[in-house]
Amino acid sequence: MRCEGADCSPGGDPRHALARTSQVLAGLLGLRIPEPDEAWAWLTEAWERDAPGAIPVHWSVRGLPDERWVRFHSLPESKRYADSEEEYQILLGRHHQILAELRADDESTIVAVRREWFDGGRFSAPKRFRRIAATWSLWRTFADDDPDVHGTPWYAFARWVPPTPAALDPLLRRVADDIDLTLFTNATVDWIYAPYDGGADVIARTTEHRDALKARYSDWLSPHPSGM
Repeated sequence: MRCEGADCSPGGDPRHALARTSQVLAGLLGLRIPEPDEAWAWLTEAWERDAPGAIPVHWSVRGLPDERWVRFHSLPESKRYADSEEEYQILLGRHHQILAELRADDESTIVAVRREWFDGGRFSAPKRFRRIAATWSLWRTFADDDPDVHGTPWYAFARWVPPTPAALDPLLRRVADDIDLTLFTNATVDWIYAPYDGGADVIARTTEHRDALKARYSDWLSPHPSGM
């Protein structure tokens, strides 16, 4: 590949020019990466206050203070994946039950945060990314803490959703099938519900609330001493 211009300066990398060209093409084709929506600035403030140092995925949420954390499994005997519609209904029922406990008497909409990948190396963003960007708002970006992806940035999209099966079940099913990563919280981020393929990591409102949930749904807890 012939190198011309600024990228031929000492230490220059022709791949930088290619990346910039890709970004220009993306803009011309209407595929530019969206800017964070300022309407979600409050969520950044609340998240940093109540979940400091965590990124919005279940494995990071479970690292928050233990006195409010608990994990519930989504199927009997800690089975990881549903194999039938009957098992999906058990799985979804458990998710809805814990979410209802977290919301208590609050009937308002809740926040769903969905993680999406895009490494920026192509001028055409994947169709999946473009679809999410068209229907969700970009909250913020994070550096992925998974060593297998070498710090590739990922995008946290957010939107308000009603706490109903019609709105939540499609999201919960995709998490249960290990397709997406989505978590849920409220307007003050005083609880967090982070499902994964096999269960959910929960940050309850208080230690007492966490203990009450553990007692009420003890059959859904992991048998492992760590609670994992």
